[in-house]
Amino acid sequence: MILVRQEKIAVLVLVLVIVVVLTASFLIESAGKGLFSRPYGPESAEGELVHHQGTVEESTLTASGGHQVLVVSGVRVFIPSDSVRKGWPRPGQGVSLYGTVQTYRGEREILVRSADDIFPLAAPAE
Repeated sequence: MILVRQEKIAVLVLVLVIVVVLTASFLIESAGKGLFSRPYGPESAEGELVHHQGTVEESTLTASGGHQVLVVSGVRVFIPSDSVRKGWPRPGQGVSLYGTVQTYRGEREILVRSADDIFPLAAPAE
C-alpha cells in the first residue's frame, strides 16, 4: 500500500505529536510534585496539591484498615494502609510531605497517596 501525500503528512504530524507529548510527560515527571504544589495553609483549597513540613507530634494506626494518621506541626495527615511504612515516621522526627487537601468528618487533613511522598528532614546539627 502506497500512501498519498496527505496521508504521509498526517502520519508525520501524528508522530511529531506523540514525540512532543512523551517529551512533555518525561519533563513534568522529572520536575516532581514540588513544581505543582503550594505550601499548606488555611487558604488551601479542597483537592489542592500541597507541600507541608514539620515535626511529627502524633502517629496512630486506625482501628480498622491499618491506615496511619499523623499530626505534623499541628496538621492532620492521613496515609492509606498501602503507603504505610512500619515504624516510620515516629513522633519527634522531622518530615516533608506532599498530598492533597481533603475534609474528613469535618476536619481538614492532607491525604498522602504514596509512601514516596514523605521524606525525612535532616536532623539539626548540634
